[in-house]
Amino acid sequence: MTPANTTGDEGTTLYYGDLSAPHVLQVFLELRDRASARLAQTLLDAVRKGADDGKYVVKFHFAGTMDDTVGGNGDQKALGALAAASDEGQKQFIEYLGALFDNQPFPPAEDKFAQGAVLLSVASDVDGLRSADFDRKVSDGTYLTWAGESISTFETFGLPGTPAVWYDKQNIPVTTVEGEVDTDPQKFLTAIRTS
Repeated sequence: MTPANTTGDEGTTLYYGDLSAPHVLQVFLELRDRASARLAQTLLDAVRKGADDGKYVVKFHFAGTMDDTVGGNGDQKALGALAAASDEGQKQFIEYLGALFDNQPFPPAEDKFAQGAVLLSVASDVDGLRSADFDRKVSDGTYLTWAGESISTFETFGLPGTPAVWYDKQNIPVTTVEGEVDTDPQKFLTAIRTS
């Protein structure tokens, strides 16, 4: 079963915007990763605006490294919930993505994203997201298999980790060598314009 607003082989890539846009912005994130959360909190609004303006479509790719290294399945469960949000609409999807990062559990080892009740509680912050259908999909794990398949495609990109951003396959630097998020919306937008 594949959620709405997906593209790519087997429909494993969630996207935001119009697929016929002239450019493609690929954003690589992990829902339990602190650096991904910092990137989202810094740039998600700017990323969304560019897509809303028709400059590019955003394709989101998600890693599941924490599930493998720290244990648990919060990355996969949260991605499954995000897929259910995509069924409700692109606006709900992008707002839920931001809300998940704003409410990212710390430390990751606690893996609170593995709990359906936590994912539903975060969803309550997003206008128009909670519905009987959405709640059922999260509680039943409707998209858990899809989320696992989506996460498994991450390694095909050859990235050392998250976060990362590509604009038409060109890397836009968003982190320092140490892995700290190193950009602001203006710097980011300038990098896209000049690439």
